[in-house]
Amino acid sequence: MNRYFFFFMLILTAAFVLPSCEQDASQHIIFLGHPYNWRVGERVDPRVEALDFSKYDQIWLGGDVCGQTTKSPATLDYLGRLFRLGSNQTHWAWGNHDVLYGNTDSIRAHTGKPDYYVSWQEGYCLLVLNTNLFWYYASPPQQQDCEAKTAQIALIKTVADSIRKASHLIVLHHHALLNEYKTDTPGNPADAFNGTTIPIRPTCDSTSDFTRTVYPWLTAVQQRGIQVVLIGGDLGMRTKTFAQQTPEGIWMLGSGINNSLDPRYVPEYVTTFAPDQVLILNYNRDKRRLDWAFEPLSDLLPNR
Repeated sequence: MNRYFFFFMLILTAAFVLPSCEQDASQHIIFLGHPYNWRVGERVDPRVEALDFSKYDQIWLGGDVCGQTTKSPATLDYLGRLFRLGSNQTHWAWGNHDVLYGNTDSIRAHTGKPDYYVSWQEGYCLLVLNTNLFWYYASPPQQQDCEAKTAQIALIKTVADSIRKASHLIVLHHHALLNEYKTDTPGNPADAFNGTTIPIRPTCDSTSDFTRTVYPWLTAVQQRGIQVVLIGGDLGMRTKTFAQQTPEGIWMLGSGINNSLDPRYVPEYVTTFAPDQVLILNYNRDKRRLDWAFEPLSDLLPNR
């Protein structure tokens, strides 16, 4: 079993009994999906660089932060300064571009966090996944990282079984999840995320199925009165926002940034240049309430 799994369980057990030290009842959160600069592989979109992140208590990164995140050590130094990567207030669900060049130990060194983990946020539970461990293709999954894959699924199961006092379970991820529940309706197209494979293989077992396995666990959490919210960052090429509830009341959200792409050279899989969107969330600890809104990236720039 992956050694991180036992460490996570200790955190999860302790987190639910630690007293709050926070005085402010509200937590202001910015979520950024797919924010890389198409023209410069080692940088984020220049509009993201210009944002004032001091206005937010938490920074959530939905992956594909740069097009070539780990190609050069200097890139993570730059991201560390921009997003305060080593802070407990920054959480990053790795995307495929983030691990394209390997060197994932460098990400861990800069964040001080593993690639999947759970964090108690004094009212809600944040579960950060590494969806790069899942297999999104029609062929049987590759027989690699099998221990880590199994441990990540075990972590999800343990969180779902043990969570009791939280108002929300928020799952931060990159690639699309629960695609079987994304319906093809106006404003919520099934292909909103950049990949919509069915089924997703979460382990090295060729018969494994993420939705079939995990959705009942999340439904049980929802039925205990804990609102489940999935937030994904692999958006921006086909649509800029996604928001839909499953029949059991689980929310699936996502937002993405893509418009640094040179309009003279547009791949066929990019189908929109609508205004890029950012997901802004606010959690009120006293009311145990989570609100969110999609905001145009341009509206968040200073001196607008």
